[in-house]
Amino acid sequence: MSKKNDKMLMIPKIKLGIVIDHIPAGDGVKILEIISRYEEMKDVPITLGINYESKKMGRKDLIKLQIEFLAPEIIQHISIVVPGVTIKAIKNYEVYSKVKVQAPKVIKNLLLCKNPNCITNLEKESDTLFEAVDSASKQVKCAYCERIFDLSELEPIIR
Repeated sequence: MSKKNDKMLMIPKIKLGIVIDHIPAGDGVKILEIISRYEEMKDVPITLGINYESKKMGRKDLIKLQIEFLAPEIIQHISIVVPGVTIKAIKNYEVYSKVKVQAPKVIKNLLLCKNPNCITNLEKESDTLFEAVDSASKQVKCAYCERIFDLSELEPIIR
């Protein structure tokens, strides 16, 4: 005798925090790697759910962070590595803010250029700047050396 609302809650609700939802199955670990590189996230309790059923996606991952605020540079890094995820702010167990993140058209000082001869690698104080080749391809072009890279092959800059 199971009712629709009687499903067991696999990951407990949080009273105050951030939920990163609609992560393609298997990509939760990528986001966790980004989050763990930031010093301010070292002591934050994190719950990672992998390969959950989803009506929209078939399977998905989910991350819950017990922190009130997620820094904009962390959100930008997430949007670059796994665009399309939903970031929800939770207060008193309820969603009070929700945004679906997309990869930005211009990425400044968030990624390292892989070209060893690029000016950004030769002059350490240089800013990096990449521009999206197009919105669908997940490729970016370095504004300095003009090489094109897949987003997945570039290392994030963590300051």
